[in-house]
Amino acid sequence: MPPNRRNHYRLLHVQPDAPLEVIKAAYRTLMSTLRHHPDLGGDHETAALINDAYAVLSDSARRAAYDATRQSRARRDAAPPDQATPRDRGPQCPFCSARVASLQPSTARCATCRAPLTAAVHASGAATASRAGIERRGMPRVSKADWALLYLDPRTDGVDVRLRDLSLDGISLYAGAALPVGRRVRIVGAALDVVGDIVSCRRAGTVFTAHARLVTAQFASRAGVFVSTSA
Repeated sequence: MPPNRRNHYRLLHVQPDAPLEVIKAAYRTLMSTLRHHPDLGGDHETAALINDAYAVLSDSARRAAYDATRQSRARRDAAPPDQATPRDRGPQCPFCSARVASLQPSTARCATCRAPLTAAVHASGAATASRAGIERRGMPRVSKADWALLYLDPRTDGVDVRLRDLSLDGISLYAGAALPVGRRVRIVGAALDVVGDIVSCRRAGTVFTAHARLVTAQFASRAGVFVSTSA
């Protein structure tokens, strides 16, 4: 693929709607923690691509122009008019982007990757959560002895991570390698199956501590059956 068609968002491992602070954090992580910077032994070509992506996405005017170009290219490359285009495909799986039905039962999963589809409830929506019958004590407890599999991509195998904490806002964990800030991941454990966005990742001795903001979630009941946060 020609360099001018590189996906800047993919290069920085962020979502297209990522705010500027996430883009900055992802750039710093790639150029330092992941050692892409040439002064740290990184590849010059890769560093140049990352720098170019950051220069565009960190400038509001250049980013707007780039997004407009991407949308125009997507329309040009889209299916014929009698088929659905990306914009009118409707609801999509938050992890693999497969099309899903508009109305889903509370325990619905993506038919393609099996990720949970029920939206997570955050602390900012506490009043709504209370009215819906969602309670903090209804969530499973996790300990530092609990292990899970973390998936960076629905097409790849999961990697082992150790859980730290779980809340309505997100999940914290220990990982053996740095996780790109802004990256969407899926975490599957004995008591939970969640999709979230990595919002922070820091070295802690020989491991890394990371926190992800939940996007969708299902938790196991005491009977071992997975239910949604609103069940």
